[in-house]
Amino acid sequence: MALKLKNNNTLEELKREMRKAIDGRYQLRLNTIILLKEGERSSKIQERLLIGSDTYCRWIRSYNEGGMEALKNIKITGRKEGNPEYDDYIFEELFKKLDLMQEYWSVIKMQKFVKDLHNIEVPNETMRMRVKRAGYSYKSNRPSPYKGDVVKQEEFKKMDSKRWSKD
Repeated sequence: MALKLKNNNTLEELKREMRKAIDGRYQLRLNTIILLKEGERSSKIQERLLIGSDTYCRWIRSYNEGGMEALKNIKITGRKEGNPEYDDYIFEELFKKLDLMQEYWSVIKMQKFVKDLHNIEVPNETMRMRVKRAGYSYKSNRPSPYKGDVVKQEEFKKMDSKRWSKD
């Protein structure tokens, strides 16, 4: 069954509210109602605004029950599992290895090291941020000039494509 939009506000009132709104999430919710009021199909609205059908339905129901004020007060739920916190001790041994710089470490290799040592899986972006926060910078290979030393170019090609080093 399709959700019917209640006529809580005129199109002009909604557009005026959207222009003065500061919160981008609130503007997105208002835009959803405006597009629906203008006759846009719900599937096109979801595609255009990059929102899921559950979110779309929740916003329409909120608007129908409480108007613009209800749209303004929708709480952000985030991921159900939340953002896990990782203790610093997890990374201490890794940073000791990186300080030695006996080899180059990719994010994947760092994740495996932590998994093997502590049996904890750390996501790519979390690992990257933790390493950067610890003062390391991301290094990548740079192209060699085509008229450069051929032997050095071959050595260069054999190196890992991505590396970390301490600043």
